[in-house]
Amino acid sequence: MPKEPNTPRRKPQQRHVADLSLRLRTLIIVAVFIIFGFGLLIYQLYVLQLRDAEQYRIQATEQQLSDEWIPATRGSIYSSTGKLLAKSTVVWNIIANPSKCNQDYVEQASQKISELLGGTPTAEQIQAELSRTDKEYRVIATGVDMVTAQAVIDYANTERVTNGLPEGDENAKKEKVLSMYKEASSTREYPCGSFLSSVLGFCGSDGSGIYGLEKSYEEELSGTPGRTISSENAWGYELANEESDTHDPINGSNLHLTIDDNIQSVLETELSKAIEDYNVQNRGSAIVMNVKTGAIYGMATQPQFDPNDPYAITESKLQAILDNAGSALSAEEISTLQSRLGQDNVADLIADGVIGTEPRTEVQDDGTEKEISSEKVALQGMIREAQWKNKAVTELYYPGSVFKLMTAAAALDSGLMDAGQQFYCGGSLTVFEGTEWEHTYRCAEGSTHGWLDMAGALNESCNLYFIQAAEKMNPDFFYNYYQAFGLTQTTGIDLPFEAKGISKTQKEMEDVVTDLYSSAFGQSQKLTLIQMATAVAATVNGGYLVTPYVVDYMTDDTGNVVWQAEPEIRRQVVSEEVSEQIRVMMENNVGSNINDTTHKCRNAYVAGYRIGGKSGTGEQLDWKGVYKYRPDGDYRKAISFAAILPADDPEILVLVMLDDPRWIYDYASQIVAPVTGNIISQIAPYLGIERDSSYDATGTVKVPNLIGTRWTSAQVQLNAAGLSHRFVDSSDGDVIYQYPAGGTEVPAGSTVYCYTQSATDQTATVPDAVGKTGTFAVQMLKSAGINAGVSGDPSARVLFQDVEAGTTVPLGTVVTLTTGEAQSTDPAQEEAMDAAAEESPESSKGA
Repeated sequence: MPKEPNTPRRKPQQRHVADLSLRLRTLIIVAVFIIFGFGLLIYQLYVLQLRDAEQYRIQATEQQLSDEWIPATRGSIYSSTGKLLAKSTVVWNIIANPSKCNQDYVEQASQKISELLGGTPTAEQIQAELSRTDKEYRVIATGVDMVTAQAVIDYANTERVTNGLPEGDENAKKEKVLSMYKEASSTREYPCGSFLSSVLGFCGSDGSGIYGLEKSYEEELSGTPGRTISSENAWGYELANEESDTHDPINGSNLHLTIDDNIQSVLETELSKAIEDYNVQNRGSAIVMNVKTGAIYGMATQPQFDPNDPYAITESKLQAILDNAGSALSAEEISTLQSRLGQDNVADLIADGVIGTEPRTEVQDDGTEKEISSEKVALQGMIREAQWKNKAVTELYYPGSVFKLMTAAAALDSGLMDAGQQFYCGGSLTVFEGTEWEHTYRCAEGSTHGWLDMAGALNESCNLYFIQAAEKMNPDFFYNYYQAFGLTQTTGIDLPFEAKGISKTQKEMEDVVTDLYSSAFGQSQKLTLIQMATAVAATVNGGYLVTPYVVDYMTDDTGNVVWQAEPEIRRQVVSEEVSEQIRVMMENNVGSNINDTTHKCRNAYVAGYRIGGKSGTGEQLDWKGVYKYRPDGDYRKAISFAAILPADDPEILVLVMLDDPRWIYDYASQIVAPVTGNIISQIAPYLGIERDSSYDATGTVKVPNLIGTRWTSAQVQLNAAGLSHRFVDSSDGDVIYQYPAGGTEVPAGSTVYCYTQSATDQTATVPDAVGKTGTFAVQMLKSAGINAGVSGDPSARVLFQDVEAGTTVPLGTVVTLTTGEAQSTDPAQEEAMDAAAEESPESSKGA
């Protein structure tokens, strides 16, 4: 057996040294850990108490305090007569903190909360939200009324037994198992629907303004939110007996407009009718403005949208195109899209003749492809944007011959010409013959006007006269006045997205001199309707360029006026003497006799009023390809008419424009002048504009015979006679029946009912006018479709009416009211008569 080697044994001293070394190393390691631990602790204390002390203080405060914002109520918007146009209603949102909800009770609670909310959202939807324990903020319901919201919160705050003991047991532990609260919010309402919507605009889902006045006055309308700060426990519930610190919100200011809802109603009605009658493709717009102050009394764009549902498409033709997406577009549909949305804007969408319904791909800068919306979705967005636009402020058009007013005023003011300056019109004029600028101009329809002075040229709307006037000018001269009229910049109206206009610059007119000539008669620049309104106003109000505005003043929520608009005169463009000359020429255009064919704007005449006017038929020269022309081969046109009254000292301007009409005629003097006359016939009496001495408002008028007359001519004749008109079945075609009949003597201002489809009278029931004042009774009968004459003092009470109340008569029947002092002295009967007369204030205005 082999012998094991000897193993050396340590001596005791060696073992002792080794043990000491081990203990020393252990102590060193422990000391290092202790030092490291203390260092870490010291560092953490440094972080907590010094470096990040403020941050942790804020976090602690946030955990201990509830900081709730109190939204301010958005200001309301009113017309100048006090009609409510926009208002905000306070509603409540129900908010939950699922991370602090006891999940054992969520299913049961969801069912009850859904019941309290009327079934919307469902119990399943609520349970899904409350079960998201990783979330601290979930919206359970929005737009809830105060009573319902409080009922939900009261239920959520009800304490429940959570330890399984009976309800009455003294050891039962009761706790709140849901963490829910309500947040104040608001909803914006527009009580009048689409009325004035292009001016009002609308608000987005967050309550801020997106378009119109809602956007331009966002800061003033929105106000300043308040705050409530209170202490809460670890579960997020407010601590009892703790005071809260509340800062009340400052509600938004209310806007009071210069726009009169009665005038606005007339504009929208007449504009809508004209768009339908004349098959206008790209909407129409109209403005009524105080020429001296710039206050806007009416601004209409038709058709409009409903701000209560702004994403709904209101134009049926455009909605039909969307509904038929995926099918081949017809030529008419392509033309509609190009006219309404712009040729360049829709070029890609209509390139293959079909509006696609499938998502598309788009190549990015890095070469990768990205999926984008379908052509249908893109088109839908474009249509919505287009219908929200205020055409009078954001869209451009060629003003045509209305612009000749500014050219004439500039020539007179500079002394370059006088009103007696004559030029010859031979029907055509070639300029710069034999040069690169050679161009032949022609008067409309090949007219030959012969020798004309300035008044004659404005009346005949002679292009060749103003081309020859431009030959006496130079680009520098013309452009200086063009700038002075404010046409190279926006007007500054208090509405958003105002377009600047596209105009030939001085340099461009120097490089291509024919641009100067085309500019002189309104065919080289594109402007907005509001730019033209302010420029025309400056030619007739004494020469002063004013800033237009639509907000008159603002009030706080207690009714105190906090801001008042002040009319702003930017500069004087032409002298008062020149302004007077322009007014005289404009009045000559309209005249005072509808049968005098020498007055080319006579279709705008309304009996008794001194009206000045100028028509403009602008050719849309920037249209491309086959759709540049109408089916008859003529250019597409934007036609307009500017009227002022009274012509000797103007108070208001009425400017109407129809974009791309498709009718048998397309000249402004034939289409827009009658529309303007219809507007004036209603708003001039309402505004109290005096008629001249030749008109007897209390007298009688002989009704003209309209049978066989085209409806456009019929309305012109009635305006000129001082009579109102209504087309009963359709304003299209010739008049085949009328009531009252031609030759009948009726009270001035009576309404003649015209029929173009049927010769059968439509009827009305005669109201009881006895006991009413004569003035009120006349309005009451007129509202019922019946004409009335007063025998006696109109301010006295009606004693007798010659057609018994309750009788059925044809629309337009004349009822004679006899007024005088009542014979009865019975106080009760007198009181009843007073109450009847005061059913509607006589002094209130009505258009």
